[in-house]
Amino acid sequence: MNSTEAEVGLQFNKTTSAESLPKNEDVQQTLVDAINSTRFNVTFIPSTISLIKTPLATSAPTTNTTTTTTTKPTTTTTTTTTKPTTTTVESTVTKRLTFRSAGETFTTELLDPKSTAFINRADLLKTHLVPLFRAAFSSYRNFIVISFSNGSIINNIDLKFATASQPNNAQIRDVLVKANSTVTAFNIDITSIVVDGAQTSSGTSHTISLITAFSLILLSWLLSTQQ
Repeated sequence: MNSTEAEVGLQFNKTTSAESLPKNEDVQQTLVDAINSTRFNVTFIPSTISLIKTPLATSAPTTNTTTTTTTKPTTTTTTTTTKPTTTTVESTVTKRLTFRSAGETFTTELLDPKSTAFINRADLLKTHLVPLFRAAFSSYRNFIVISFSNGSIINNIDLKFATASQPNNAQIRDVLVKANSTVTAFNIDITSIVVDGAQTSSGTSHTISLITAFSLILLSWLLSTQQ
């Protein structure tokens, strides 16, 4: 049986965009539908329909067809711009504060920072002293209990302040001196207060000491004149 091959071209308006063109499979299906509905005494074989040339990409064929596809490579360029972040680190200074809680009993548990006794004691100091230092100095940054030692109980604490407006040793001592009259949860021996290894005293304490000394000298002179 002889067969005849027919080559048919479909032309669309040149101004039609690729997105508006019918899909390749739709063109094939339209021809198949037309063959199936024809009344001509001609036999067509739908499975032999193939697209020779098309501007569109074609999907994998579902029938025995031959398709030639031409595509252009697509290049995507992505540009990302990020703004640098600036981190400002505040300069701080650490002051070592030491004072004695006279009359309180030291236990070996206080030597272990992980022990319940150490943690409870540290929390006790923080609860009562941190609000006082925070209220007294805008430069206050942190309160760290370093250790406890024997001698009743010696409390060793690191205080952190902003370097630009740090208080002096006497000002730090004065906070504890004032706390001595209000804090009852633990004892503060104001004569034992040491800041950065130096024992300090306030101007008021110096004045009282001078007045007391002058009074003793005057009393001694009066007594000597009466003999």
